Amino acid sequence: MSLWGADVGRCRAAVVVLAVILASVLGAARSDAQEQPASRTRAPSKISGGTSRQAFSGKVQSLDLKRNLLNVDTVEGGVTEIFPVKKGVTVSTAYGGKLKLTQLSPGTNVIVYYEQKGGRRTVSEIVVLAVRPAEEKKTTPPPS
Repeated sequence: MSLWGADVGRCRAAVVVLAVILASVLGAARSDAQEQPASRTRAPSKISGGTSRQAFSGKVQSLDLKRNLLNVDTVEGGVTEIFPVKKGVTVSTAYGGKLKLTQLSPGTNVIVYYEQKGGRRTVSEIVVLAVRPAEEKKTTPPPS
């Protein structure tokens, strides 16, 4: 037998022994993982039906305090969203000033922050971006 033939044979034997050891280690690790009980907590990505915070910007169309409804048109117009509002909802200016819900008038630019859970909306905050432009005063011509 040649010198190279003995080395090749030893290398093959060493590879086989390493493969057997590796397979036994991986098999033992797999059986340990299978024996552990599954965790009762679920990963956040698998939880369904959670809330999602969203925002809608537009102009106030109307505020009905008797029915607790706020109608907001998109800035471009054409789409009106209706939001349920409670008396305690936070209303503020873009600079952080506090306002009352009753101060929202038609034409006011707002961002409505709300949470959507299932088919229900809950308004958490309304931010006033710009107040409705003041109506132009009609000037009467001076008497002649």
